[in-house]
Amino acid sequence: MWFRDFLVDSLRYYWRNHLAVLLGVAAATAVIAGALVVGDSVRDSLRQMSLDRLGKIDHSITGFRFFREELASTLGNADPKVQQSAPAILMQGTLERTSDDDVTTRASHIELIGTDERLWSMLETNGLEAPEKGEVVLSQRAADQLQVQVGDQISVLIEIPASIPRDSLLGDREETITELVVDVSAIADESNGVARFGLNPSQQIPTNAFVNLSDLQSQIGLAEVRRSRRNPIAKPARVNALFVSAGETLSVDTIGPEVAKEITTALSEELTLDDLALRLVPNEEHGYLSLESDQMILDDQIVEAAESAAKSLQLRTSPVLVYLLNRMWNPEDADKYSMYSVIAGVDPEPSAPFGPFDFVGDHTPLNEGSVYLNEWLATDLDLQAGQKVAVKFYEVGDRGELPEQEEIFDVAGVVALQGVADDMGFTPNVPGVTDADSYGDWRAPFPLKRNLITDRDHLYWDNTETERENDYRTTPKMFTSLKTAQDLWRSRYGGLTSFRIAPREGQTLAELSDEFGKRLLSELQPSDTGIVAQPIKAAGLMAAQGTTDFTGLFIGFSFFLIFSAMLLIGLLFRLGIENRISELGLLNAIGMTTSRVRRIYLYEGLVVALLGGLVGMLLAVGYAAIMIHGLKTWWFGAVGTPFLDVYVHPGSLIVGLVIAIVVAALAIFRSLWQTRLQSTRQLLNAQIEPSTVHQHRNRKRTERIAVTLLLLSSLVLLFTLVGLIPDSEAFSGFSWRIVAFFLVGFGMLIGGLFAFSALLQNSNWILDSHSSKWGTLQLGLRNAARNRSRSVLSASLIASATFVIVAVAAGRQDPANAEPKTNSGNGGFTLVAETNIPILYDLNTVEGRSKLGIDVLNEELMATLNQASVMPFRVRHGENASCLNLYQTQLPTVLAVPEVVLKDFIEHERFLFADTPGDQPWKLLEGKTASGAVPVFGDMNTLLYSLHKGIGQVVNVPSDEDPQHSLEIVGMFANSVFQGVLVMSEENFREVFPEEVGFEYFLIETPLEDAGSVSDAFESSLGDYGFDAERVEERLANFLAVQNTYLSTFQTLGGLGLLLGTIGLATVMLRNVIERRSELALMRAIGFRNSQLASVVAIENAILLFCGLVLGTISALLAMAPHLSSSVASVPWSELLGMLCAVFVVGMISVIWAVRAAVSTPILSTLRSE
Repeated sequence: MWFRDFLVDSLRYYWRNHLAVLLGVAAATAVIAGALVVGDSVRDSLRQMSLDRLGKIDHSITGFRFFREELASTLGNADPKVQQSAPAILMQGTLERTSDDDVTTRASHIELIGTDERLWSMLETNGLEAPEKGEVVLSQRAADQLQVQVGDQISVLIEIPASIPRDSLLGDREETITELVVDVSAIADESNGVARFGLNPSQQIPTNAFVNLSDLQSQIGLAEVRRSRRNPIAKPARVNALFVSAGETLSVDTIGPEVAKEITTALSEELTLDDLALRLVPNEEHGYLSLESDQMILDDQIVEAAESAAKSLQLRTSPVLVYLLNRMWNPEDADKYSMYSVIAGVDPEPSAPFGPFDFVGDHTPLNEGSVYLNEWLATDLDLQAGQKVAVKFYEVGDRGELPEQEEIFDVAGVVALQGVADDMGFTPNVPGVTDADSYGDWRAPFPLKRNLITDRDHLYWDNTETERENDYRTTPKMFTSLKTAQDLWRSRYGGLTSFRIAPREGQTLAELSDEFGKRLLSELQPSDTGIVAQPIKAAGLMAAQGTTDFTGLFIGFSFFLIFSAMLLIGLLFRLGIENRISELGLLNAIGMTTSRVRRIYLYEGLVVALLGGLVGMLLAVGYAAIMIHGLKTWWFGAVGTPFLDVYVHPGSLIVGLVIAIVVAALAIFRSLWQTRLQSTRQLLNAQIEPSTVHQHRNRKRTERIAVTLLLLSSLVLLFTLVGLIPDSEAFSGFSWRIVAFFLVGFGMLIGGLFAFSALLQNSNWILDSHSSKWGTLQLGLRNAARNRSRSVLSASLIASATFVIVAVAAGRQDPANAEPKTNSGNGGFTLVAETNIPILYDLNTVEGRSKLGIDVLNEELMATLNQASVMPFRVRHGENASCLNLYQTQLPTVLAVPEVVLKDFIEHERFLFADTPGDQPWKLLEGKTASGAVPVFGDMNTLLYSLHKGIGQVVNVPSDEDPQHSLEIVGMFANSVFQGVLVMSEENFREVFPEEVGFEYFLIETPLEDAGSVSDAFESSLGDYGFDAERVEERLANFLAVQNTYLSTFQTLGGLGLLLGTIGLATVMLRNVIERRSELALMRAIGFRNSQLASVVAIENAILLFCGLVLGTISALLAMAPHLSSSVASVPWSELLGMLCAVFVVGMISVIWAVRAAVSTPILSTLRSE
């Protein structure tokens, strides 16, 4: 009862002191709990953005294959978990608009979605109607880029999907782009789910364009094709995406990987060969089935499954690889030749339907380097067994070039053009070639030398002049072993063009087709087909945890604010105790033990702390709201989205409250513990012994430490300036020179503080001058020296905080002024460019540019383009793993470095690496790692902060759940243009991603003054490809915007902490005044004016403030000297100077508290207590 009354009375009587402590605890709680609320708000906002962009969609089936649109309806019937499914086509395209005055505006890298009501009903459309034929619905961002309104007509430029890979011999490299003209029917604002729709988690608004699905299918050749004379192969309508809604629940567990596996299983049971672009072609004449692919080459996984299916069914098979030869001739008589015929790689069988061959004359078995000629070709070339035959054929180069190769074979025999050899079924159907009526009708993707085609060649292809019912056309004129053919013409897509299957005795081809087709599909794994359900909503919700822990980030940003608040709590409570010091003595005098007295005051402090914490919980919500508002406005560069909201979790507030109270309790306990050394008599007389009244005996040691540190720092600085410190990497991309300067700055800071301590300790110099002019200053210095430890601690706190804040502000970068350098983040390149549609030709050659339509008449510009060096990269698109994406990413975009580019990078030692072993880092990309993984590089920021990976760790492709390939991190770039991507060699890329064609990413090396003309030339000529170039320094500046924003945030919150720390310094001054109140009373008694006493106290505070600010600033600038001297430094000098001045002014204003106490000290009562 007594304790409660005492506690209540104390709280009431000393309410002013307690109010100050309460506000300090409230400030600390607000910052700590507010930081937790900020973290919750960012995570919940990202989660909500994922839900908004996906609507009802839970799973997606996407990939490089185009499959039947009909799967959308059959899947719903096959799996009860599928409540709704919708087909779609997802592509990248370019939008183009020509105004009335013929000004063309383009927007590239547009996400084009072919949709109908099925997908539209699964999105949050806010009443917008789905696009009809001839219409497009644009997102606001896309409309803004294109500067269009509803009703405007625009063109959509898109790639025509190629059945046969464009970089194969018969792939179409010319007609790659088509134009769809549409009217803008609606524009979706950024709050609309249509505008936010996207598969990859990102807080940034995509540039979307929705067109009618059937309209898009018709334009790019994916509409249904019925069998006809002109189209002998029927094809269903196709799409490359299915979206599935599995229910209303949002639990990751109920819409996650397990459900996706169930949907994938159901999907696999509904697949047909059409979905895999495969067909079983019956050859009634010769009695076999031929498994063929629309892409002409069979994938290795398909071949393995076919072999396994045939083996399990005990069927005989015959694999075939055919290739087109340009010219065949007699080496002994070059005038005897034939043009454009097929050679088949096949292993002859002894029995039907795959053998035997009927030979004309002698023959020997096929071996490596030997061939059989058919009777027609042997007659044309006048060759027989035992002679040699020469051939020429195209080999497709990396950049679309067609170097012609030559081979000479031994003729092992001549085959009669009948039976097994008379079979056009060896060659799969190739539209535009195999269905052409004559050579004149060929739509070949390579130049035909039509003038060299002989009459006999024409007759072989189009034999209408004879009584023969069928033409020979694609019937091979030459045969070789399968091994020889694969050694010469195998591609990364596979090594077979067809896989022939013989029926059992008595089995019809129709029965065989049904049996083998089902078994083949059952042998294929989902990973083989690429048609796999992905739990994109669950992945998005998991990715919403983010790459950046904003709770930890804002606690770090607010570190000085929290530390200053805690320091202030301890100082204020200590001050309150010292104001009541005689009360402590009285309680001791009446019999209370010292521990009980401390416990009473501790409970009193905890009550105040609890009340302050509760107030702080309310303030935390406001603090978090201010921080979220700042992230959406002042610090927008850190998040890149305005769609952040405040989400308050009670648990976070409670955690913040507990942390703040615990820390406050420790500060209060420490303040009470410091009274233990004072006697009851001293406490009753209100005597407070300062900690440094006795003469310190370690002055010499302090001086030695100061001199040593300053001398060592000066020596390191000298060695660095004269070049004795190397500029090579020390760690994490920092050179030894940068490390040395930082050590110099830090050494100067510590050495300066020791020197300041020694200066105060050796106070004799202060008394040397007897000039009254400096008397007040001397007295202020003397008072600072009297409590040396406290003064040094105060100056150290100010200096340390200033050092960090100034160093952080000085670390801002703006690469706009950076010059291209090979050993830097730009690698010596001036421009970086990307395209929507892969480019196959070499932009470095006149021929390559001409094929792309870059015909430059201006000789000066032509010379500029010839001098420019364009480095192309293959691209496998993935998630954005740069620091611009707040979501956690799994597999980023992957770039492939072609061999010729890799050699250039090795030779010129391009780009700056961090923590990467070896003198030639680029060589690490060659081959495989010791563990058999694919070696890759990544930018340090991408790896550490987005992927959370380091050197030696592995990224699995396509996912950790389905690790088909392992990518091992072997090197890290330092602040490079490659942020957000992984880089591997082209050789490994073709193995991991064989389906990717052409180049979509380019680095261009050209003088700075030519960058604009080179960029304009490529963008204007390659606009249909979506070619978009920008300065490398601009790309780097976009990446650095996040870092600079974080630095700005830290500077702002750190500055607030420093301001709060200056108030704590004023509290120290007030403690000094209380300790010296008898001295101040005596000074007033002997004639000192109030103004003089105020000046003494103010000067003491000003000395500590000034020394701390100046020492911290100079040391920080010295530590950051290498950066400050670089061209990329972008220091906000005015902001920094303004903040430091504000700290000094606030510190001087806050000292008024101590000044008032000094001048209001009662003279008589104070002197009587002595």
